[in-house]
Amino acid sequence: MQDLLKRIDDRIDECVEQLAEFVRIPSISAGADVDSSQALQEAADFLVGQFTRMNFAAQKIQVSADTNPLVIARSPGFSSARPTVMIYGHYDVQGVDNPRAAWTVDPFAAEQRDGYMIARGASDNKGPTFAHIKAVETMLQAGNRLPVDLLFVIEGEEECGSRALETFVQNGGLDEYAPFLCTVISDTSMYGPDRPSLTLGLRGISYFEVSVRGPKQDVHSGLFGGIVHNPNAVLVQALAGLYDTEGQIAVPGFYDGIEPLSAEEKRQYEALNASEQDYMQELGVSALRREAGYSLLEQRWTRPTLEINHLSGGSPRTVIPAIAQAAVSARLVPGQDPARVEALLQECISARIPKGVHVEFSHPHSSPAYYVDIDHPLVAPALSAIEQGFNCQALVTREGGSIPIVVDIAARTGAPVLLVGLGQITDNWHGPNERFALRDFHRGMRTSAALLHELGAMS
Repeated sequence: MQDLLKRIDDRIDECVEQLAEFVRIPSISAGADVDSSQALQEAADFLVGQFTRMNFAAQKIQVSADTNPLVIARSPGFSSARPTVMIYGHYDVQGVDNPRAAWTVDPFAAEQRDGYMIARGASDNKGPTFAHIKAVETMLQAGNRLPVDLLFVIEGEEECGSRALETFVQNGGLDEYAPFLCTVISDTSMYGPDRPSLTLGLRGISYFEVSVRGPKQDVHSGLFGGIVHNPNAVLVQALAGLYDTEGQIAVPGFYDGIEPLSAEEKRQYEALNASEQDYMQELGVSALRREAGYSLLEQRWTRPTLEINHLSGGSPRTVIPAIAQAAVSARLVPGQDPARVEALLQECISARIPKGVHVEFSHPHSSPAYYVDIDHPLVAPALSAIEQGFNCQALVTREGGSIPIVVDIAARTGAPVLLVGLGQITDNWHGPNERFALRDFHRGMRTSAALLHELGAMS
């Protein structure tokens, strides 16, 4: 293993140059008005070329005419006699007009500055995905037999909904590669600089939009005020009923069934000593909303939330609007069923809508929480690999966000997903001057190689 890590160390400059070539492809799938279809195909072809040179069986799969291709690559000597490790990533990136003037460099020049590669997609997610590819390539160049069978699945629509991959997974596209030992995904972040981590869980989500309709058109608030319900007021009152006077969620049954944290996981999060002052400074607020009985990180990662994401209705003119609208989302934790939570929220809102006003719900989107138990047999090998790659202690964390495709992959493969973040939350994903520390790219390659050896020993 040490010889392999030394090989990775020796060829890091070569790998960085190849990463720059990958990042320079403007494979935008979301957030831009330009047609990037050719660039998306170019990025997929670039990956197929990388895998082909590694003697992988690689192909682009066009699931439908209106989706971007998947890149599927199977390791040489693939056999169903050994469990498969799947490595997921995405080659598509967000647009750069947010705003473009805030970029201090060309977003697709892959400029290197102060130990970082600054470019759209460098950290989300081309850099981490490429770290896995280059680690495997180094293993093969050394003449080593891969310790596990590998399947790379790299999509081009993560930033715009993963339609092709979702269809591919649900239609059994992964089934021929079973049995699976696990899936490795590096589309999450580390806890902090020089604090690498394994993310044990993601919160789920239940999202919907609500519309409250009153008069057939906007009407004068002086002429008709007092005799017609105001949709703005009705909606605000209905949404206010979701919370108690302290701002806590007051929907009956919302917290039912939540699985408690183990004492060990609770202890580890408390030991991280997250600073409320640092969070307040980062967010630009004078106080944080806190839930009694839970540490800051426990609340951020493992407690459910209920947020009003959007409100609209009427105008600054003195009218009673015909319609008021809102978007509502709940982040869910293990033990909560998204469909049940959605029904509870809509029931609570509907109960506060008076006669003479119509309420309707639309655009629902949901996904359950994902979680790997801290005592799962793959957790210790994963932490060991991270420590070998980064030469420092590895932490366990969770993440407050949601990645629905993780749940889909875990359900279809019947195997856990190991979330091994290689970037930082300060890498400006989706923002101007996105960056990826070349040191993290290097250590990510080392971690990937060590992880495959650890998983090979497990299998």
